[in-house]
Amino acid sequence: MGNTAILNASEENNVVITDWQERHEAIESEREQIRNLVRGKEIHNEYFIPAKPKPNIRDTEPKNVAVYARVSTLSTDQTSSIENQTLYYEKKVSENPNWTMSEIFSDTGKSGTSLRHRDAFNKMMLAAKDKKMDLILCASVSRFARNMTDCLEQISKLKTMNPSHPIGVYFETENIYTLDPDSEQSLHIHAMLADWESANKSRRMILSFNQRILIGQYPVADLLGYRHTRDGQLIIQPDEAITVKYIFFAYIGGHSYDDIAAVLTEKRRPTLKGRIEWNGGMVKNIMSNERRWGALEARKRIVVDYKRRVTVKNNNQRDSAYVPYHHEGIVTHEIAKAVKCIADSSKQLKGGISDIAVIECGALKGFVGVHPGWGGINKDVLNNLCRSIYDNDEIKKIDELFEILAGNRSSGGKITDMAGYRVAPGIYFLNKNMPALTITRNNLKFNKVCHERLNNCEYIEILYHPILKMIVVREAEPEMTNAVCWKTDGKIINIIGAKYFTKAIYDNMQWITDYRFKFRGITKERGTSVLLAFYLDEAQILTDKTLKETDDIYSAVRYIPYKVQEAENTVDFELELHHKRDKIISSLNEADILKKGKIVINPMIGNVPNRDEIQAQLNELIAAM
Repeated sequence: MGNTAILNASEENNVVITDWQERHEAIESEREQIRNLVRGKEIHNEYFIPAKPKPNIRDTEPKNVAVYARVSTLSTDQTSSIENQTLYYEKKVSENPNWTMSEIFSDTGKSGTSLRHRDAFNKMMLAAKDKKMDLILCASVSRFARNMTDCLEQISKLKTMNPSHPIGVYFETENIYTLDPDSEQSLHIHAMLADWESANKSRRMILSFNQRILIGQYPVADLLGYRHTRDGQLIIQPDEAITVKYIFFAYIGGHSYDDIAAVLTEKRRPTLKGRIEWNGGMVKNIMSNERRWGALEARKRIVVDYKRRVTVKNNNQRDSAYVPYHHEGIVTHEIAKAVKCIADSSKQLKGGISDIAVIECGALKGFVGVHPGWGGINKDVLNNLCRSIYDNDEIKKIDELFEILAGNRSSGGKITDMAGYRVAPGIYFLNKNMPALTITRNNLKFNKVCHERLNNCEYIEILYHPILKMIVVREAEPEMTNAVCWKTDGKIINIIGAKYFTKAIYDNMQWITDYRFKFRGITKERGTSVLLAFYLDEAQILTDKTLKETDDIYSAVRYIPYKVQEAENTVDFELELHHKRDKIISSLNEADILKKGKIVINPMIGNVPNRDEIQAQLNELIAAM
């Protein structure tokens, strides 16, 4: 039994070995047949068509040849470079009997990192689309493009935009002909190197700016009114300075950008580049450059994408500097500040510098008159101007009021028996037949009754007392620079733009800016004169639906927190303040209502010429043009 099993196993092994040998012999036999078939085949095929030789820049086929040249700056050195390239390629093409010059395309002072503004390059691509050339000669890959993506895309476009008429580019420095398929890898490498070099140049320029700014060597350039020296000084050019001065003085005198541009165009005043046609945008740009008033801001804008030439305002992303008195200004810093304030003002401003007046005596002593659209005011300006006309004893009392308002002291216990009570604000009794003023973050809005109470006059003056928290409105003469137009062509104006004025009020009252505030007007008539008064701490609070009220845990009444910070002892302050205001209103006489304020210097601007002086200066400048 055991021997039989061993015999069977041996037979099985012999079968496996035999099968493997048969398969191996079959494969080898097939291979041998293939070898014999190939060895016995004659190398001859009447249907075989050999491929053309690889494209070569030196072939003898006739070609229309274009040339592309580019330099990145307008320097004199690169001007000679572009001329040398032109002469060189004109000679090169003329010496080749198979070449005919099609056109030379030259971009001067254009960066190779982008196709934008490269007019000659884009013109060349349009000509290529129309099959006006067979070959483009270019000194190097970096002259063609420093952006790897642009380089490869445009070369691919030249080869494929007309498949039956591919156009090659020959880069002489790298000895690359783009129609040669063997050149593709080399082209990619050199395109990448050109791109890398451009990025490296951008980094070097950033480092150079950092170093120069750090040691005070600020970059300067020529601009209208100035020429720069090698050591970075700006020298005034007298004739050009006339144009610059006229722009500033005309603007603070009440003329618009377009009006100024029209005069400069009429007088044929040239720009830095010799242009004599002006527009409002050009006028505005002249006044926005700090170098015109003697300051210098280095690195105002920075490049965030050197390939697309995208720039943004430098918000401390990179080193910068501001030198307020770097060189002699064509105009003063004060005039420059006045320009900015006017530019920030609302469109309802009559034009030019708005006067600020403070009433020095009488019942309205301390009230400040200013056009509500004037951009040159804030809370501190109004408070300081109001305080400026009081004597030391009066200032001491004013400071006591501020201490009470801040919650740092009580009014002395004079009304402690009134603890827990407040004056009932007149706003609680407001109805449609009463004059009303609504103050928002950007506007003053008067209802129709206000116009009726002031006899539907055309102009008004708005007076503000920041300490008494009181606004007074009275009729004004049209020639006053702070007069507010209240009626035009028989149509009343209800809403007055007052962004900076209302911000000053919100800041002074510590109101939360999400709310609007409505006030009842108190009418006072004395003789033929009328005045409207509004108490700013007696307001109806107007909220949006999205704003939520909060619960006062001490009362069932819904309470709206409308101030940024609530002061203690406000009951004492409100009663005393209310008493003072009532006393002022009751003591008014017609002389008080008609009392004009004293024109004062705006501390935000400083001393600037008055309107007569501005007009005299403009007359001199016009005569000098």
